[in-house]
Amino acid sequence: MRFMTQCPACSNKRYVRRVAIDDSNKDRYRRFSESKYGGLLDDWMEELQPEIVFCKECGHHWYLRQPSPEQLSFMYANGRPLSSGRLTREPNQEMVNEMSQLAKLTGKMHPRLLDFGSGFGRWARAAARTGFDVYAYEPIKVRGAESVDEFTLVHDLSEIAGMQFDAVNLEQVLEHIPDPIHTLQTIKSFFSEDTILRVRVPNIFRPPEGSCVWTDWPYDGIRVHAMAPFEHLHGFTPRSLVNVIERSGYELIPLKKIWRNYPVLVARNLAGKIYPKVGQTMALAKLIN
Repeated sequence: MRFMTQCPACSNKRYVRRVAIDDSNKDRYRRFSESKYGGLLDDWMEELQPEIVFCKECGHHWYLRQPSPEQLSFMYANGRPLSSGRLTREPNQEMVNEMSQLAKLTGKMHPRLLDFGSGFGRWARAAARTGFDVYAYEPIKVRGAESVDEFTLVHDLSEIAGMQFDAVNLEQVLEHIPDPIHTLQTIKSFFSEDTILRVRVPNIFRPPEGSCVWTDWPYDGIRVHAMAPFEHLHGFTPRSLVNVIERSGYELIPLKKIWRNYPVLVARNLAGKIYPKVGQTMALAKLIN
């Protein structure tokens, strides 16, 4: 178990409890544990005492007590979809368009991309269809069990040791990882001075549950919560995402250099300085030289 008493984004030690397991939500926790993990998380309720706190400085949310990496790996390996339908591996057009813009931003004819934490490969497929030479890293082997013909799938980073990429994509990854800064520092070996880092995480100020986000926690009986135990260990704000990126040794690409490719991102980032709920928790960065 990890006990995190300072903000994982800005290291501030002043935090406030947002929500915790009590008699009003224990049954909903157990229903989520049974529906998603076959009861695997039941014992964790006492061991980890699920409690979400938020930073008084940057607004970042996190679980005060977090499972070990071994527990998390076991949890994900035993997870199952809440919906009865088959999960699609096909990217939608919005994903293809997004990867096309990233490919253009690299300035390369046939850029190489590392899709870090690729899941079932939707973003990797989207990138491959826009001209990227794609390597997809997914540590949970059951997620990459099917045959892959559009990209190279690896389950251990040692398989691509020594390689460098024109872009590294972390789509909906950092919220699942106990130490986002450590992860961003670890992948620096795959960067050159021109490599573009693309990161997107959910914005805790704009959760799918809307105003019911904390009254519905940890489970509304239908869908995975924005801070489901212990899938989303972090709830990012636009400010906390920037903190994590900069403290990891990266710098944001200036807006004036990306506005042609990402006009919506630029507009929302500017608006987010005044209205955080509008701001994007998506960023493009490069290594600090």
